[in-house]
Amino acid sequence: MKVIQLGAGLQGIATALDLAKNTNFEELTLADYNFDRAKEVADLCNSKYGHRVNPIQCDVNDHDALVELLKAHDICINVVNYYYNCPVMEACLEAKTHYIDIGGLYVETIKQPRYDAAYKEAGLLGIIGIGGTPGVTNVCAEWAVDQLDSVDTINFYCGCGDWGNSENFEVTYSIETIMDEFHMHPIQYINGEFVEVEPRSGGMTVQYPQPIGEQWAYYLMHSEQGTIVDSFKDKGLKNCTYRIGFPDEILEKLKFLHELGFSHQDTMNFQGHDIKPVKILMKLMESQPKQEGVIINDCDVIKTEVFGTKDGKKVKYDLEAICRPVEEWPELMGAQVYIGGAPAWAAELLRRGVITERGALAPEKCIPPIPFFEEAAKREIYIRAVKTELLGTDDWDAAMKKELVNQGR
Repeated sequence: MKVIQLGAGLQGIATALDLAKNTNFEELTLADYNFDRAKEVADLCNSKYGHRVNPIQCDVNDHDALVELLKAHDICINVVNYYYNCPVMEACLEAKTHYIDIGGLYVETIKQPRYDAAYKEAGLLGIIGIGGTPGVTNVCAEWAVDQLDSVDTINFYCGCGDWGNSENFEVTYSIETIMDEFHMHPIQYINGEFVEVEPRSGGMTVQYPQPIGEQWAYYLMHSEQGTIVDSFKDKGLKNCTYRIGFPDEILEKLKFLHELGFSHQDTMNFQGHDIKPVKILMKLMESQPKQEGVIINDCDVIKTEVFGTKDGKKVKYDLEAICRPVEEWPELMGAQVYIGGAPAWAAELLRRGVITERGALAPEKCIPPIPFFEEAAKREIYIRAVKTELLGTDDWDAAMKKELVNQGR
């Protein structure tokens, strides 16, 4: 198979490295609007794995040129900003190329299933949101749901930490997406209804495995609710939420940037040019000085919590993955390994014929969990599942109150 990757940014470098290592792919094309960036990432891949990655310049806004480019490839992995998901899906459909992306931040995700019938008719697969979260989390939810007769609640959490020695301001995924998240009113699925809540509301303390431990988390606009609710509605799903946590010092900096206006969605006129504020922030972050001797030592923990019933008894499944840097790719943060890597694992399963579904589908509707988790383990991403039952009672509300400092809440 021939693969084209659109985007060579923060997650794109991880996708490209993962693809380049996989000699089962005949040809790899790395396309970015910024050719110098594409070449830099391609050179890194080629220095490790031989001359396997061909960098080119590409503007995804040029539909006709994009279609012609895609026609020469079997799979397109879209790692550009989520704003472009639908146009790239349309180009892939016209070019007869399978499509994979890493998420649409809910607002784009909910638009993408409309291509399902057309993709099916064309014999194509479009995987909607197979990054880390969404993506790995969705497949974790799928595995847990498969163990149950009915499902009441699915909660997703992501916690992070960083103990590296970099003096630059860095984040584990796109700062543009983070600023969008600070601005948006998150959509959560609560008591059978989609509810718009206040930004950064729903705060709670989450217990993650080490090295994160206890961390404050709040509601976030995310892609999981855009597909999970529909995927599992026949199982009785009534609640689906997503919360994220950051280290205190990072969260304070993000709040400060938000308060300064970098999360504003409207463009501002600066010296005769209309510019979205976050674009300036992105440029400032890119221009931070290169540092020698930087040690990468971050961690993301993703947690999927599923409540349901089996044989008439209520049970809970907790699935967790501790995502750290790996020896194979010292250039990457642990967060990049799984977020940018997951679409490459999906592409390999598609190549092998393990993924057989066709249409525009969420990960939980088309990716077999165990083969996917096996691919994750090859990258030192290990999925752990714990099943919890109450013995002698089924009063989960009373039992869970015992975990609260103030039990009356």
